Amino acid sequence: ACFLQMSNRLLIGFGSHTGQAESISKELADRARAVGLEPEVRTLNDIEKELDLTTESFIVIVVSSTGDGDAPENSARFLRRISRKTLKEDHLNGLQYAMLGLGDSNYSTYQGVPIKMDHQLSFLGATRVLQRGEADDQVGLELIVEPWIDKLFNEELKTRFSLDETRLAAAFSSKITLGETKTAEEKERIMEEWKARSKSEESTDGETTVSPRAERASLTLVDYEYPTGASVRSGAEKISADPSLRVPIAPQPYIKGTLGRSIFREGNDLPWQNDAPMPGVISTKPLNAMVVSHSILTSLDQSVTKPKRELMFEMEGVDLSYEPGDAFYITPQNSEAEVNFVLERLGCLSTADLEYELSIDPATSKACAALPNYLPVKSSLRHLFTYCLDIRRAPARPLLRFMADSATDGGEKRRLLELCSAQGVAEFTTYVRQAALSLVDVLLAFPSVVPQIERLIENLPRLMPRPYSMSSCVAASGRRLRFAYSIREDAAVEGRRYSRVGVQTGVLCDLKIGQRVKLLEKEPARFRLPPLNCLPEVGLYTPLILIGPGTGVSTFLSFTQHIRAHLKKNKEDKECRETKRILYFGCRDKEKDFIYREEMETLQDLGVLSTVHLAQSTVEGQPKYVQDTIRTNAEEVFSLLRDSSSSPYPARVYVCGDAKGMSKDLWECFVECAAQTGGCTIDEARKYMMELKKADRYIEDVWS
Repeated sequence: ACFLQMSNRLLIGFGSHTGQAESISKELADRARAVGLEPEVRTLNDIEKELDLTTESFIVIVVSSTGDGDAPENSARFLRRISRKTLKEDHLNGLQYAMLGLGDSNYSTYQGVPIKMDHQLSFLGATRVLQRGEADDQVGLELIVEPWIDKLFNEELKTRFSLDETRLAAAFSSKITLGETKTAEEKERIMEEWKARSKSEESTDGETTVSPRAERASLTLVDYEYPTGASVRSGAEKISADPSLRVPIAPQPYIKGTLGRSIFREGNDLPWQNDAPMPGVISTKPLNAMVVSHSILTSLDQSVTKPKRELMFEMEGVDLSYEPGDAFYITPQNSEAEVNFVLERLGCLSTADLEYELSIDPATSKACAALPNYLPVKSSLRHLFTYCLDIRRAPARPLLRFMADSATDGGEKRRLLELCSAQGVAEFTTYVRQAALSLVDVLLAFPSVVPQIERLIENLPRLMPRPYSMSSCVAASGRRLRFAYSIREDAAVEGRRYSRVGVQTGVLCDLKIGQRVKLLEKEPARFRLPPLNCLPEVGLYTPLILIGPGTGVSTFLSFTQHIRAHLKKNKEDKECRETKRILYFGCRDKEKDFIYREEMETLQDLGVLSTVHLAQSTVEGQPKYVQDTIRTNAEEVFSLLRDSSSSPYPARVYVCGDAKGMSKDLWECFVECAAQTGGCTIDEARKYMMELKKADRYIEDVWS
């Protein structure tokens, strides 16, 4: 039940790790302004620090969970404060709230923070007025976010603020009313026209070089026949026949770009992404490093599907202090070929290297318009599209919405509106997001779309770096950093018009010995040895169960290097040498991709590792996944965990690797094994495992 609110103020609080929750909160604020409200958007930490929730009547909360289950940094203080045991159960009696949770179901901690925050607010007497939204990044946030926002405005805010229905309808969505729907013959004709336009950019042998400038890097495209049924370019019958689409209002333009006459030559002197703050980064001022080694870890056999390599950097002019398990970001950049394609398509390639200045368009009607803080005011279009803007990530629906306005072909405009409509969320998720189409793929699918360059700058997301956990430690390697990475190539299928590796992987693959790179130091996480807030000896005498398939194992080499360096200096430390450390490693075939095999064998000989258990997913008669080896050795694992519980150094489980399937499956494996070895129910086993996790005795570092 809600009540009529006298003020038009709408308080929106967010906790964001990667920027998604913040972006959604700002979108909520834009829609709120459009219906006559006065939104106030703050981080949850700022709300805790500067406002008194006991005097607030209503708040909208958008919050995510980090991969290891912690609250995002800008909401952690808020969660700690409302979790204080000294607070009474009626502390927030006068507060009503709506909550949208973001997460990724690949992780065992999915929706952990939103659920905890929701329960705690409820415990303190606050009342949730709308079912909590649980958006899953694995299948597409939009599937939940859009309907939840719809309900928030039309079921809650409409009554609470007595919103005008006409204004609400106009601001929230546009009704696109069409005449008669197209016949099958007309659709076929449109498809043929699309193909004809596409052929103007393609050669008859199925491959083409898009840029006519021989001296510039260019994309090699494959000939791709879009299906006659549902695809990115054509909808299923139900949506294509719908005469009334509910589509969002196009984002308000607000940036003005001014092209200079001189070549921009100061790119190397610009602060990386304007020194703008970034979640999870200690400082956005990069550290300089030089490549001193770049080697292949896996067999050269062509059947190896995800080859693995090792890079070693030497830091320049700085003495590092980091712990085993810590990670660094490598500053990313888009490929020159993709940047060239986008700029040429927009008619800007010939001026891409000229000075380009950004400012707020004085004619904009966007409220509180401000330049994104990660964009330099003066640079060049090439600089912006290479180092600041993400052109590889699947375009979001607001991006497709404004692209629709630039389509000169009616059929293409219609299809883009379908993809960003309320009715088209599922097709957008399938044919754009999950297909991992890039901006280039979408531009190729819709040849008549030529958006204004400023609109792309406004709507493309920030190019974010990816962290890599080190397989080295300061005690053994000094200024040298070592890490492993995988190369996964995405084929030109499902609407992708060119094969590709990840943006960051592409940068790493091209590195040569002697080249220099820029690194960013990642904030310490719980995944380190010793764990945060523990004494140094904890890392030396704690029994360890290390689970790392693929390149996940490389992080544990930083653990073992640290222990090995200690034993080298302290040869008589029998307790450290006899501490159990069991490694579970998974690969496809030990003859082809058992990375760091010799190093692991040496560590066993030295007593640093007690045992190495191997899983091989493609070899008959062998344990297939690390979960299988855990089940086989369940008694050993849980005896170690239970028998050491009262010890000063209780055993800990560390899990590192690709989250897709592994994190959830491994967690359920541990729950089942805990029940089996402990003679208890699944619910009791799950409770036991949650206690281990809370005590930092089951720690994950997984990625998707």
